[in-house]
Amino acid sequence: MNKDKLAEEVRLQLAQLRQVAGVAADLANLPVGQRRPWDAAAAAKYISDLTLGVENLCKRRCVHLGLPLPEGEDSHSRLLEGFLSDPELGGSLPSEIQQRLKKYLRFRHRFLHGYGHEVKWEIIEEPLRLLPETVNALQPVWNKWLQNLP
Repeated sequence: MNKDKLAEEVRLQLAQLRQVAGVAADLANLPVGQRRPWDAAAAAKYISDLTLGVENLCKRRCVHLGLPLPEGEDSHSRLLEGFLSDPELGGSLPSEIQQRLKKYLRFRHRFLHGYGHEVKWEIIEEPLRLLPETVNALQPVWNKWLQNLP
């Protein structure tokens, strides 16, 4: 994949993450009395979408650099670890954001593999509230990475 195509795809993914962050902010700001029973499940889905978006960015990075895509049960965490260990990408994020991304990944696993029907607002409130800040932290890291590609 050439650099221009990669940049287009990364920018599109980042735009989608900004949209997710906007909806997450709206949900997080819903007054308690206005929350509907399905809002917690919707919020959990957006938290999961953040992790999926980060994973898609990491996959694009691997493909562009000719790195093997991880396979198997721990492929999701290995993709994230590859991102976090790169000093130009996730390694440049504050440790708080790095830890948050790991928590989001664990949440996504739990949500997708059978606990989605048991989502309670107390579980998703903090990750939902922090989602826009997380997306804001990711954006410049990926943009800088794109700018520095040969």
